[in-house]
Formats: sequence, C-alpha cells, structure tokens
Amino acid sequence: MTVLGVDIGGTAIKYAPVRDGHLAAPVRRLPTPESRNELLTAVSDLIAREREEWEPAAAGVGIPGFIRSRDQVIVRSPNLLFLNGMAFGSELARISPIPTTVDNDANCAALGAWSRVDPRPDCLVHLTLGTGIGSGIIFRGRPWRGACGFAAELGHTVVHPEGRPCGCGGRGCAETEASESGILNTFRELRPGSHMTSSRELHEKMLAGDADARGAFHRAGRYLGILLTNIVNTLNPDIITMSGGITAAGDALLDPAREEMKIHLHSDALACTRIAISDYRDTGVLGAGLLAHKDLPL
Repeated sequence: MTVLGVDIGGTAIKYAPVRDGHLAAPVRRLPTPESRNELLTAVSDLIAREREEWEPAAAGVGIPGFIRSRDQVIVRSPNLLFLNGMAFGSELARISPIPTTVDNDANCAALGAWSRVDPRPDCLVHLTLGTGIGSGIIFRGRPWRGACGFAAELGHTVVHPEGRPCGCGGRGCAETEASESGILNTFRELRPGSHMTSSRELHEKMLAGDADARGAFHRAGRYLGILLTNIVNTLNPDIITMSGGITAAGDALLDPAREEMKIHLHSDALACTRIAISDYRDTGVLGAGLLAHKDLPL
C-alpha cells in the first residue's frame, strides 16, 4: 500500500510517497506559506497532485508544535506562530481528498528513525540536533505522546540550572547548550565579535585546528552527555539515535558526551543503551508516511 508522507517545516514542506516502509520516490519541496489558509491549501493541493500520480491511500503529516491530545489543537508552534490555537488536523481532514493523520514533526522523525533500525527496537529515543533540539520516543512501534500529548520534549529538560535563558521561558535547557544555537553562542563567548552563523562553518574551523571551535563542540558534548544520562536513567531505551547538522562533528561531540555518561551512569545501564548517529536525512517524511497507516508495522 502506498501512502504519502508530508513534513512541514518552518521554511519548507517536504513530501514523498511511502511504500513498504521506504520512500518510493525522491523527496520534493515547496516553500512553507505564511498563513493558516495558505498552508492548508498548499498541503491539500500537494496531496491532490500526489494522489493523481501515486494513488496514496492516506497521508501522514508532521507539523512543528505542541499538539493537545484531547482536541488536536496546536497549543504552540514556535516556528509557525500563525498555527497557535488551530486544530490543523481537523481543518485539513475536511478538505483533503484522502484520509489524513497529523502529529508533531519530532514524533514523525522518531518513527522514521525507528523504522531504519534492524531489528526494530522495543524502545527508541530520537534527538534532532538542529537550531533547537527536537525529540521523540517510540515505544513498541508507536509514538509515546503522554497523558496530554506533550511528552518527549527532551530538549527542554534542564542540564544546567544556572545556564542560559531558553525560548521556552526556562533556563539551562539542553537546547541552550547542545543545539546549533548553543554551540554558536559558546563560540561567541570564547571569541567575542565572531560572526559565525552555522555549525558547518564552525566544524570546518575545528577541523582546521581552531581551539575555540573545538572547545565549543566539547562543551556541547558534555551537556549532551547529561541529557543522554537523564534519558537512560528515565527510560532505559534500547537505542538513542541522533540526527542534525552538528552530528557531523562526530567524536568531537560524542567523546565528551560518552565521558559524561560514564561519570553519571551505572556501567550496566551505560552498556545497555546504544548511541547512534542516524545518516538517513528524511526521517520526518518517512515517519509521517508510516504514521498514515492505522496499524503501524511492528
């Protein structure tokens, strides 16, 4: 059966048909509109176009935001503020030409990452290390949403109580230290006046021998290790997968994370959970497609 996976981001909508647990065609993109009605129309129209070409039986849509379980209202969407207070799934279902299922984009990414692990783990945690930190928990083949739909906001667990203010209103959240934004802020503190704008540039400087760049990744790795420690102590998952631009730093990021985990974790717990970098780029699209199945593959 063919379904359609749609991943809505702050700047682009990515979509592709999904068949037998794999993308059936290259991912396509279009710019994310800047209003509710335009976004609804754009998603409905692309579903209609893909229906003509691929005849999908259903569509799954990942969207950034806190989605309340009881009424599917997007309580807050940090990157698409015009969606705040909107029941996007219900609105889309009324105009979509095929059945649609909508979930948080990080849940979709986690589901896509889970589907790429062989054998399929009983419990997987996925972290997307981007501008912030997105995360999702897959338990026995399904996203763990919690009592009200707001589970797995792991980027907002506190790793540095006296740390930087976070966009969520708190302080010292993991994403203030171990995200791209966190790493760039650290580098600017080490190198006042720096105009560095991306972790890719910073990674290149690190490879060229820049000590401050390496120090920024090392600090991020330490706080990432504290986050990973908290995840293992709370969930004891089979595997924690990570994706996102800063994972290109590899051991410069992961070595201090592993050292931090050794300090704080019991050795048996540390040995039990595998840590892996996911090199699959379109987990959000794939996971949204898998979401479209009423009975997810186990």
